Amino acid sequence: MMKLELLLDKPKFTLMFPYKNQFNRAGGPFMISLSVMILWILKHLISYNTDFTDKIIIAIVLIYAPLLLWFMGYYLFINGVKLEVHKNNTVQYYTYSSRGLSVLHYQFKLQDIEQITMKKRPFNCAKLTMKIRNPIFLEGYEKNLNKLISVSIITDKLKADVFMHEINQIQNDKSGNQVIK
Repeated sequence: MMKLELLLDKPKFTLMFPYKNQFNRAGGPFMISLSVMILWILKHLISYNTDFTDKIIIAIVLIYAPLLLWFMGYYLFINGVKLEVHKNNTVQYYTYSSRGLSVLHYQFKLQDIEQITMKKRPFNCAKLTMKIRNPIFLEGYEKNLNKLISVSIITDKLKADVFMHEINQIQNDKSGNQVIK
């Protein structure tokens, strides 16, 4: 019953990659236009049929193909994670399945977060990496994991700052210090 109430409850805030960010608006068209330009260059180089053009074709393919695959994977990776914080300080960590549906992986309390590191990323984003003590694994069945788990999420810098402020308040409450609001 508790699980159902938690799923119906609106989260206090949600951390996820900002979909309307500059990377999403520019990333897709840039990859497509760069692919078309590379294909056009390769088409013209093939028509010359010399040893030098063959070496240039090999160099372009060896450099461009891995870069394209990396950018496509990075683009899918940054849109693949969501973290919801609910009013009772319960946190739910989601990833997306192959069909685009969100899958709940872990559930834990804000107090269970042992360590957070925040690194700046391009386009006003930040990568949060959290080490969580004893989360509840919820994919398919519920199981308490008695170990330290590391999860990461890329989110908007402002939302990351709000999340860090919330964590600092909880840490101050835990240590018995007064919290200034």
